[in-house]
Amino acid sequence: MTQKFLLTLLLGILLPLSAHADTYRCVSLDYPPLIYKDVDKRVKGFAVDIVSTVFKNLGHSLQVEIYPWARSLEMVRTGERDCIFTIFQSREREQFLDFSRESIVPQVVYFYTRKDAGVVFNGDFSSLEGMRIGTVRKINYGPRFEEVRHKLRLDEAYELEQSMKKLLIGRIDLFPSNYYSASYLLKLPRNKEIAEKILQLPIAIDVVPSHLAFAKSKKLGLLRDRFDQEFRHFVSSGRYRDLLIKYELENSPELLRFLQQKY
Repeated sequence: MTQKFLLTLLLGILLPLSAHADTYRCVSLDYPPLIYKDVDKRVKGFAVDIVSTVFKNLGHSLQVEIYPWARSLEMVRTGERDCIFTIFQSREREQFLDFSRESIVPQVVYFYTRKDAGVVFNGDFSSLEGMRIGTVRKINYGPRFEEVRHKLRLDEAYELEQSMKKLLIGRIDLFPSNYYSASYLLKLPRNKEIAEKILQLPIAIDVVPSHLAFAKSKKLGLLRDRFDQEFRHFVSSGRYRDLLIKYELENSPELLRFLQQKY
């Protein structure tokens, strides 16, 4: 086998990969501290740093844009954007998305209520019968919640902070949220009054893996597989733990358990 032939063969293998080694456009929602805009309107966050770094290690660059969740889902469904994160996997979404096999961030979901409301949740959703539950439009709260969604009395909002304000004025009785976002928002100075009156109920609704997913119409299955491989290397290198410290998540038992079990 000649040297020229080997070079031609090598180029034939590499060119399909490098043809996509440009800039990929990913979407999400405002989901601090995982994904959010800083004071200079730059998109950043724990999940953004993870995905951007893995893409960089693969020789790609990444643009992340923030939209309402329903719009973000529609943009990847139609192929207007290449990818979306962090997202729970479901049969409905598998129709138009190729999910990473690796979970980027495990998300623990709790109910939040007013301290003076006397609401109790013991893990049994039937105990919430008749209560008004504030959800964010198109947000999936994990399989346990989604299984009983049709039985619940829901009040939709476009953002989590809207649900918090509704809770404060009595329009809803409780709302579900992943722990990271609720904790981040309740620590903000502008939400001090809300934080003083809100209680996180102690029993988690669910602990759900969340992923990066690619638009099926873009046929990026090979990139998905390479992302999974590089993500595993990223975690084992210790850089995942470094980001936990950067975003003050190193004391999260769910994330630490995730690292111990998976890597």
